[in-house]
Amino acid sequence: MISPELIQALPLKLQHILQGYQSILPELVVAIWVLVSMFGDLFLVGKNDSASRSWRYLIAQIGLIFALLLAYQRMRHGTEGFVAFRMLWVNPGSNVINCLILAIGLCIIFINQYQKKSFSFEEKIGFFSVLLGSLLTSLSIHFVSIFLSIELMSLGTYLLVGLRKDREGIRAALPYVLFGMGTSAMLLYGLSLIYGMTGTMLVVDPAFGRGLATADIYLAGAALALVGSGILFKMSWVPFHPWSPDVLESLPAGWMSWISTAPKIAVAWLGIRLVHFIPVSMDAIIAILAILTLLVGNLGALNQSNAKRLVSYSSIAHGGFLAMAWLMPAEQGVDNLLFYSLVYSASTLLVFYILDEVQNETYSSNDMDNWAGFGQAYPLRGLLLLIGFIALIGLPPAGTFLAKVNYFSQLWEKYQMTQANPILILLLVAILMTAVSIYYYLRIPFQMYFKKGTTIHPADSLKNNWIYLVLSGLIIACMLSPTLIYSIWKA
Repeated sequence: MISPELIQALPLKLQHILQGYQSILPELVVAIWVLVSMFGDLFLVGKNDSASRSWRYLIAQIGLIFALLLAYQRMRHGTEGFVAFRMLWVNPGSNVINCLILAIGLCIIFINQYQKKSFSFEEKIGFFSVLLGSLLTSLSIHFVSIFLSIELMSLGTYLLVGLRKDREGIRAALPYVLFGMGTSAMLLYGLSLIYGMTGTMLVVDPAFGRGLATADIYLAGAALALVGSGILFKMSWVPFHPWSPDVLESLPAGWMSWISTAPKIAVAWLGIRLVHFIPVSMDAIIAILAILTLLVGNLGALNQSNAKRLVSYSSIAHGGFLAMAWLMPAEQGVDNLLFYSLVYSASTLLVFYILDEVQNETYSSNDMDNWAGFGQAYPLRGLLLLIGFIALIGLPPAGTFLAKVNYFSQLWEKYQMTQANPILILLLVAILMTAVSIYYYLRIPFQMYFKKGTTIHPADSLKNNWIYLVLSGLIIACMLSPTLIYSIWKA
């Protein structure tokens, strides 16, 4: 029988639960909006493709704008606390990360609609799955929530990658799905081992650190390696990178940008949290893997003759830069990750979309030679593309220059404190690979401006490029006024 005391305490408990869930209203809105979108599609059956696409975009935009406004309000108030039976941890860093992820998603939806890209039911569900999974990943602090959020994110990427039914699409999707399923199993097994050693699934529980510190070193190392496999797969770090170039090359610009940004940023943030609660130093291992990732990404890009594939390889290297924040003290690592993520996202969207947008047959293949004369045919887009490449390199006046300088200075300070050779080698390799990236990134601008094309097309105007102009302005603003950018999430 239910006791009277329990009945009397029930309203208070429900009120406490509801107050807690107010902290994750943006994520709840996105979760609810997935159901709303699925229900809305029932009324789109029988409509022509154009009308159906417009309604799908409108429904997605309404949900994203509402969620972004709630996330921004939460960020401005500095909301912090545990939610959902201590499975999620809302804090200032995750608030900023989720605002950024929502903004990226909204930007992709707007650009896709402007370009009249297809937006099928499957694409919409895949997009929302990646979005919700990324948002929850940045909040996760419990083994169950970590695994489920990463898997939700993975299911969305599987769906988007698998939409292309031709031979190239299948060739890219099949290894990615199989690789992803394998690393998911490794992640689950690793989390199970850690639970067996620590007796807790909560990362912030003191028992988590004590259990790992007192466990058998080989068993603990194996468990952490298994967990790391599931995380590094999403970051496309070596040796879990082979899927990245083929998958990204096979996707349209919207989903290519989406998969290259949101999951990586969310997992990089999760990695900061996990690394700083592990009782043993992971610096040497992280540094070595980062070195290999930078080498593979940048040297792989050198040999590419296709522009999209070149940028796909370079995204591997940028994943290495994102996760370098794991080597830094908590506050500096968070700030550097947030700033780098902002500029990287804007530059990735700018470059990927412009590479994919040109509709004429001359440039549709994205082969390097086909970009000859592009700067003359499309002077505005050529200039914006040049700004995007400069941002990806990390040169002034792009904000990535300051982001990389922050990374380099923090790594140098880390080396001075620890005298760890892997940190010094990582710093030198990062600087060297930045120099290498100048060569392969500027190959396309060289073709655009110094090679004469066979066909001259009418120059484009400012009319339909406002989103690209906004992205370029943001990239430059991060360089010219970084204190303003920092103040947005530091206020």
